Amino acid sequence: MKNKLLLSLAFLLLTFGFAQAQADSTVRIFKSGMGLYAEFGLLPNNKVIREQLSRLQIKPFTSFMGSLVLARRTESEKWFSEGRLILMNSTNYTTDKDEKKAYLNGIGIGTDGGPKLVNSDRWNVTIPIGVDLMLYRLNIKSNGTATMAQVVSNPSAFQAVRLYTGNVNLHGGIGVDYKMNFMPKFNEKVYLSAKATYHQPLLGKRKWKGENVTVSDLGNLKVNQVYVQIGLVFFPKAGMKKWGGMH
Repeated sequence: MKNKLLLSLAFLLLTFGFAQAQADSTVRIFKSGMGLYAEFGLLPNNKVIREQLSRLQIKPFTSFMGSLVLARRTESEKWFSEGRLILMNSTNYTTDKDEKKAYLNGIGIGTDGGPKLVNSDRWNVTIPIGVDLMLYRLNIKSNGTATMAQVVSNPSAFQAVRLYTGNVNLHGGIGVDYKMNFMPKFNEKVYLSAKATYHQPLLGKRKWKGENVTVSDLGNLKVNQVYVQIGLVFFPKAGMKKWGGMH
């Protein structure tokens, strides 16, 4: 019985040691970091929608599309991948607060990854290929200000019109990371990271939908264009409390 217990204990210790060795090996091979990017669309798109809104005396959103991208980077010597949270917005500026105007924004999640063509002491050159699941909202506001009497007498006139559309966007391009020794007390490494990618919607023409209606004559949202992304990726040192959930 004693020998069986010793054998069982030895087996458990060996199993634990093997598992720990695998974990240590994984930590050495794969590194995790957090990225914060700004992403900008380079081509003027959605001319049809903006012209339609103008004919309805609604100031359209601009052709400029910008996004804030929060990412988790995982990489090895030859490969990288990122999980993405995308917060997208298109600007609309006017000095007249009571002018009817349309705002375009969106939210989505996605992922990309690919091989490292170059991995030197200072540079990574990558081929990012991925997909994003996006939901877009077109918000049309009638008035910025009104008296209480106006709102009470005709509340529907001051309710915003909200239309939604979604898509699955494929993207691919090229990325470059410049490796910096920034705040070495806290970070193993920091990248100044840039990408240029082309985004292509997968589901084709998607109608705009409200709460109880589908709009038949409003142009389709076009996000198929070149985007440039630039930001920072931080790889914290193991044991840093503020990054404790990453490792």
